[in-house]
Amino acid sequence: MRIPLLESHTPAYSPRHYWRDDRARCPSEDIAMPAAKAPRLTGLKKLEGKPVELLLRGQDTGDDPMLILRCTTEGFELHDVINMLASSELYQRGDLVKRITGRSVRTVRRLLKEGTSVRLDTPQSIIAYQYAAALELATEVFARQAKAESWLQQSATYFYGHVPLDLVGHALGFRMVEEYLNQIKYGVYQ
Repeated sequence: MRIPLLESHTPAYSPRHYWRDDRARCPSEDIAMPAAKAPRLTGLKKLEGKPVELLLRGQDTGDDPMLILRCTTEGFELHDVINMLASSELYQRGDLVKRITGRSVRTVRRLLKEGTSVRLDTPQSIIAYQYAAALELATEVFARQAKAESWLQQSATYFYGHVPLDLVGHALGFRMVEEYLNQIKYGVYQ
């Protein structure tokens, strides 16, 4: 075991870590910088209706997984995905648009402005469906969409501190969130 001979050779005082001493003299560096605001899809009218119905253009799934499979394989229209996102204040955040489409908010705005028909590919459509289904189920369980949105953005001990909204984008995470919401719905958890 090596013992430093001088105090200046210890890791806390090495020239490599000089900023630690400098920070002690400059208190303004301890103030955190304000976080940059995430871009949002602004100007959208809040649409009424269930997110899955908005995504499927009002088609009744009737618990038919083959219809959902066919629709996700064909790919959802970008306009339908934006309508689904417009149904929720939480879902209008810019990072969620990027998670689903893989494109920035500016690009999505430009594509909508051009008016051309843009279809999402299969993985993007599956992710869009998962977000719509999660919001719809959470709204059903918590009886109000505002309460469901609040639950979706808070970390939960059942998910080991993860936020349900972050888990929904992954197939296994979506299954976990769906399973947990069904357990609440049927009275397993109160």
